[in-house]
Amino acid sequence: MKTLSISLIILSMLLYSCSDELLDIEPKDQLTDIFVWSSPENANLFLNDIYNNLNPGPVSSVWTALPSEISNDPLDNFSDNSVSGNLAGIPSYQAFTQGAYGPSIPIFNNHWRNMYQNIRKCNILIEKVTESDFPETDKKLMIAQGKFLRAYYYKWLIDLYGGVPIITKALDRVRDGEEIFQQRNTYEECVIFIQKECEEAATDLPLEVSGKGIGRATKGAAWALKGELELYAGKWGDAAATNLKIMESGVYNLFPNYETLFYEENENNIEVIFDVQYAAEIKGVITERYWSPAQTTDGTGWQAVNPTQDLIDDYEFLDGKTEAEGSSLFDPDDPYLNRDKRFYASILYDGSEWKGGHIYSRIGVPNNRNEFGRPGATRTGYYLRKKLNPKIVPGTSSGQNSIVWRYAEILLNYAEAKNEVLETPDQSIYDAINKIRSRGDLPDLPPGLNKEQMRERIRRERRIELAFEGKRIFDLWRWKIAEDIFKQPLKAMKITESGGDLMYEKVNIDGGKIIFNPSKNYLMPIPETVIARNSKINQNPGY
Repeated sequence: MKTLSISLIILSMLLYSCSDELLDIEPKDQLTDIFVWSSPENANLFLNDIYNNLNPGPVSSVWTALPSEISNDPLDNFSDNSVSGNLAGIPSYQAFTQGAYGPSIPIFNNHWRNMYQNIRKCNILIEKVTESDFPETDKKLMIAQGKFLRAYYYKWLIDLYGGVPIITKALDRVRDGEEIFQQRNTYEECVIFIQKECEEAATDLPLEVSGKGIGRATKGAAWALKGELELYAGKWGDAAATNLKIMESGVYNLFPNYETLFYEENENNIEVIFDVQYAAEIKGVITERYWSPAQTTDGTGWQAVNPTQDLIDDYEFLDGKTEAEGSSLFDPDDPYLNRDKRFYASILYDGSEWKGGHIYSRIGVPNNRNEFGRPGATRTGYYLRKKLNPKIVPGTSSGQNSIVWRYAEILLNYAEAKNEVLETPDQSIYDAINKIRSRGDLPDLPPGLNKEQMRERIRRERRIELAFEGKRIFDLWRWKIAEDIFKQPLKAMKITESGGDLMYEKVNIDGGKIIFNPSKNYLMPIPETVIARNSKINQNPGY
């Protein structure tokens, strides 16, 4: 679907916003309402525009105004997985860590507005196509995609805010008057609505797409959305059943190479269920500039994602144990040996080979802009590697897609939900987790784990497998453990040299203490501008 964005600019100027006195003038730079809905081909241009607005994460950055997962402040920076670089004005570095956000200072500014703009477009599409005389096959497919996209945007709202108004028709201020102002539905009502939307969409969506259909919704995408929704809502039986549908579909599997599955050359591979499409120079991204170390052999980066020592400590060694669990492979003089393969694919640590050179975060290397503690360098002793393609020069436009759901997450979702349903873990849970572990060259989980032990192993596996994919913040929220995680400052690794030997010291991250109020911070505040426009919207508790 990389080519879809080329023709979309003109669609942002449809006649819905035209004033009465201009309605009798035929516009020369717009698509008329009659033209758009005159054929399935034209209606698909409108649908393309909705796809073009897909967001891999809410917008948070004041600098780039991009969805967080392709910006200089991705969602993992709002968790214990990483912190942002020392850059002024970055929401995760200032407002979030200080707990200094609220209705007048929202972190995800314009997110509410953007989601409802997209939902309105979905409502228009569904209404117009339903009323059309298009062939029934075309109608079913377009309506199914409209329902999937509407559900997608609604889920992004409830993940951040809880219950929101469910609006399923294209409201118009002139026609509908005060009806456009609606109160919030409950979170539970929203979950039921999205479940229904996904099931109805899946009925008429194809199992697979190819060619120009790449990037469009499939049954797997609708089930993945529904399964994640159910997992987040604690509807364990539903979540297990929905994710099992994907596992039994026979369409997806794990891509052999964890490191390269995210690269542009491997897009839409067998593991990818749904992703947001990008194309260099057309609708590109420059994440390599945002996320790269301060200094590389081919340029400079903003080092906007600094992995924490807290995350590093959760990567197992090849014997299946962490340092804290007494791994026999842990070497205090070289703590980065013999780790899970996903560690090397995700983290640039001191001494890492990268782009024909080495990344050093240790203190004392001459002319080294990557040195820990240096202004503009890493705040943790680590840099991000995951998703960064070494072929891309920092600052160059890249067309790397942003994966929303992939098969490994489905296995994790199923395992977690199934474990919560059963009194004792069954073999299907072991099989799902062990399949993921084998790609990291890790041994199988030990047999005989009880429910609580399996829960902790699944949570750790989820953290490692999905690191830097925007999932951790929602896991901390739904497990209600953020208040415990953030009680202590996040950790960094300080490396110094003494007598030719390297000394490794875990220290607190400067500015790495996150203020978290459990009475309110498990939801984001609704921006005061939203409530000012609609007095029926009540604020989330505590704000």
